[in-house]
Amino acid sequence: MLRFLITLARHLDLVGEHALGYAELIRAECRVSLRSWGWRVLAFALAALFILAGLLSTVLVLTLWSNGIGGASWSAWSVPITCLVFALVGIAFALWSKPPPMSDVLAQQLQHDLDLLREAGGRTKAEEGEP
Repeated sequence: MLRFLITLARHLDLVGEHALGYAELIRAECRVSLRSWGWRVLAFALAALFILAGLLSTVLVLTLWSNGIGGASWSAWSVPITCLVFALVGIAFALWSKPPPMSDVLAQQLQHDLDLLREAGGRTKAEEGEP
């Protein structure tokens, strides 16, 4: 393990470039994830707004209907039903648009680096004579 660390210390410029490459991959991954979460939050917020509007319009229609006002016909129920439909569409979109999984490029790079570390760890143990 000590030889691996010494070799790593000798090539700090390569380690820095590797870290910058990871930073770029992670930045791209976060950008995609944040965009997806932003759309989900917006869809849930709009669904909540439509639910609130639907509840308020339902209360208004029921109040007019219970007072016997002629303006509250069955066509007045179109507003609460439309709000309910839009709320359901918003919730369905928010649940359907799940954040994407980790990109293949980042997953492959992580796997490649883990394999290299395992190889380097195995080599240093074999060189030191450890079982």
